Amino acid sequence: MPLTRKLLLTSCLALSLPAFAQGAAPAAPAPAAAPAATFQSDVVAVLGHVQDEMVSLEQAMPQGKFNWRPGKGVRSVAEVYLHAAGAGYFFGKQLGFEIPAEVAAEMKNFEKQTTDKAKIHKALIDSFAWFGAQVRQMPDAELGKTVNLFGHDMTKRAIVMITLGHFQEHLGQSIAYARSNGVVPPWSKGEK
Repeated sequence: MPLTRKLLLTSCLALSLPAFAQGAAPAAPAPAAAPAATFQSDVVAVLGHVQDEMVSLEQAMPQGKFNWRPGKGVRSVAEVYLHAAGAGYFFGKQLGFEIPAEVAAEMKNFEKQTTDKAKIHKALIDSFAWFGAQVRQMPDAELGKTVNLFGHDMTKRAIVMITLGHFQEHLGQSIAYARSNGVVPPWSKGEK
């Protein structure tokens, strides 16, 4: 290609680049960075997972099995779910959260208050929602404060972790109860 032709093509290209740039779609803004995870947000996420499984399992259990217990003196199906729900309020109170007045009035006999499936379902939902909301609002400075739980000084962060563990313990117990009664956990129905 002769030099004049190359020079002409290069000049045309150079002059047309600004025109191409003006007609180009604007660059998409960079995606907003997700808020950094905090201890509180991690707790709420784990709590949400435990809630989803426990509540779906509670819904899968037939009302007629809510009085079932694996042995004398052991909690029934209904009592396990209510115990888990009550634990959210119990540990929340240890963390300094003000529990709802209607719950405070029932705390002494919380796990024996009913065997009605609809009431137990509401108690679980309310407890998980309440505890999660309280933890979500906890200032970071509160997490390191020490309180006494069952005769042991520990941080509020540790009590939050104990609460999660407690919920998970009773989820596991509920799974065993369900399987003992021929109920397959809804989230595991696809397993072979």
